Amino acid sequence: MSHNSNQEITLVPLDKILDGNRLRPVDPHRALFLAASMAEKGLASPIEVRRAGKSGKYPLIVGGHRVVAARELGWETIPAFVLDVGADEARMREIDENLYRAELSELDRAIFLAEKKALYEKLNPETRHGGDRKSDQVAIFGHLMERFTAEIQDKLGCSERTIRRIVARATIPPDVRARIAFTPLASKGSELDALLKLAPDVQHAVLDCILLGGEDAPRNVAGAVRLVRGQRVADTAELETSRQLDALTTAWRRAGAASRRQFLEILERDGHVFLSRKSAA
Repeated sequence: MSHNSNQEITLVPLDKILDGNRLRPVDPHRALFLAASMAEKGLASPIEVRRAGKSGKYPLIVGGHRVVAARELGWETIPAFVLDVGADEARMREIDENLYRAELSELDRAIFLAEKKALYEKLNPETRHGGDRKSDQVAIFGHLMERFTAEIQDKLGCSERTIRRIVARATIPPDVRARIAFTPLASKGSELDALLKLAPDVQHAVLDCILLGGEDAPRNVAGAVRLVRGQRVADTAELETSRQLDALTTAWRRAGAASRRQFLEILERDGHVFLSRKSAA
């Protein structure tokens, strides 16, 4: 990301940086690796923060892993560019800083791309209220969305259809995304697409199979779905057996002696039991 050559670098206290509410959670293992490099070579690139508000805190724009690494090293301050930008522009800078990185997982890329699309529309209000006539609005919106799509296609090297599929992955529920954030599933678009097709309760059941199943756990969503569905069929059969047993037990207890004797005789005739004449009485 480019900076004005006259822009000054400020040492910002780490305890004054607000680094919550990030689109991409910090990978603790990557932060530790970065800390080792920073301990030896220092910080290669300053972070970016917004100007402090009334609270005296600096909202972080880019550099989440660098902030966590600096705290791990016990630093009190960190070099930063302090930018006078609004929340939406800051979020867009965060997205653009990360969206085209090679190491970004497919899940993170989906979240960044969906947020970029939403912010693009928000920061260009003419896409919704551009003209006096509805046809004017549609034309303006279409033109801007073409520009947006062209930029993404150029940077990511993918088709418009693929862009739509990537954006759709961001609709995976947040609690599900949190469970897979640092797992191999997050880096496989096909697995995210398969997960997206499932109901939320099935998504969690599938993740239980994959993430908590031990050495014999299925390695992909399709295998876990087969296992979950098999378990549900077994559970349904077991429940039905229990219901039938309850019904038979209730009927037996309500039956008189003559009815019980006749029932046992039927079972004996069908070869299910062998009764002495005493037990039949």
